[in-house]
Amino acid sequence: MKDQLTPRKMLNLKQVLEIVPFSRSTVYREMEEGRFPKAREIAPRRIAWYEDELTAWQLALEGG
Repeated sequence: MKDQLTPRKMLNLKQVLEIVPFSRSTVYREMEEGRFPKAREIAPRRIAWYEDELTAWQLALEGG
């Protein structure tokens, strides 16, 4: 288990779109429908995703 004091890497939308083959609208739709990790509001008008949650989502797609 990760150390509680080790920061988790956060990704902005551009970085997420470089990882997953989705359009911006698909990311938001899948997130709204609960099939994609939720973004966190980190500042007014700024959101980010935790990289480890995206990795877990990818592994779940593979059944692993």
